[in-house]
Amino acid sequence: MRRATTSDDDVADDASTSERARVERWRARARTMRAKILKGYLARLGARSDDCLEKDELVDRLAETWMTKCENFAITVPLRQLGNIGGNPRSGYALVTLDVGGDIGLCDFVIDTGATTALITPKALDMLDKDQVKEGAAVRGLTGTGETLRQKVSISEVRLGSKEFVLDAVVTDLTAVGLPATIGGLLGLDWLGNFEVEFDFEQSVITFWPPGSVKNGAVAVEDLVRVRLNQHPVGLKTVRCSLNGAELDAIVDMGSFFSVVNWMASTTAGIGPDSDKVKRGGLQVTGVDGKSMAMAMAPYDLRVLGDGEEDLTSTYQGMCCIGDLPAFAALGASVSPFMALGLDVIGRGRMVFNAKDNAMYLSKGDVTYGV
Repeated sequence: MRRATTSDDDVADDASTSERARVERWRARARTMRAKILKGYLARLGARSDDCLEKDELVDRLAETWMTKCENFAITVPLRQLGNIGGNPRSGYALVTLDVGGDIGLCDFVIDTGATTALITPKALDMLDKDQVKEGAAVRGLTGTGETLRQKVSISEVRLGSKEFVLDAVVTDLTAVGLPATIGGLLGLDWLGNFEVEFDFEQSVITFWPPGSVKNGAVAVEDLVRVRLNQHPVGLKTVRCSLNGAELDAIVDMGSFFSVVNWMASTTAGIGPDSDKVKRGGLQVTGVDGKSMAMAMAPYDLRVLGDGEEDLTSTYQGMCCIGDLPAFAALGASVSPFMALGLDVIGRGRMVFNAKDNAMYLSKGDVTYGV
């Protein structure tokens, strides 16, 4: 937990700069559209187009309308990443700062699409005002390294920018996974489902859009690959991938620096435990229970299969971790090929995560990162 280290004016300046850059990107994008399409977007946004006589007027009207929608509904905050690993520049937990009140004030949370619920640490909980917290029953959750059973709490008067909400979270000590004590918790799928979240890893900003923003054109996704999110019975989101040509399901896991495949998936992809491509030692993963597990690594041609009639497949050539994570067994995949898609793939360029509509939009691949 931390008090603000930058002034409100600094944050406002950063947000203003990113918004201006966003509008210029929208304007450039709009110039490539036909007038009929521009009018269609304006109609969906509830704006007039009949008084625009030239295409440039339609372009300007659409950019201005998008900007207004941003100011009124979207929340843009700086994107910071924690724990980058050398040789993998897109790794590092994605952080967002919430104002949780109490004796904490501003507090950093890790965004984790590989968790079904939000988590809050006992230390953060103890520093909240008692009238903010309503205790609930014990619940079972799932993170990338296994199942958890913890007490659930509801915390009122939590703020993200100007938006106030109630945060439902499970009390969990996260120091065992190596996170610093300043981290107050993590935000899982139940919380992320309230928004359409745009991660701009190049500009280092996150925008939390209201539902329907992709559909009405406020979020530009034409240059991204649309990937269908499937719902696993435990509540996690999965996508369809190809590993050296062998198709399999993968958890979408922003809580993992690297993508992880189990040994059955690796063997099916032609890289067995005795392959000379396998590198062993030097990498450990730790679960919320503090238990560590050694991981191997190997190179693969990893394809995230896009959704659509055209070939909307992203290709990511690089290293994946190999190991039979406890979470894989909890997901019923102990005897089938399975994997977790980590930040080495998700955290490139720009990504839009729309849990409610079961869609994720990824920057195209073909970039090699190794370790």
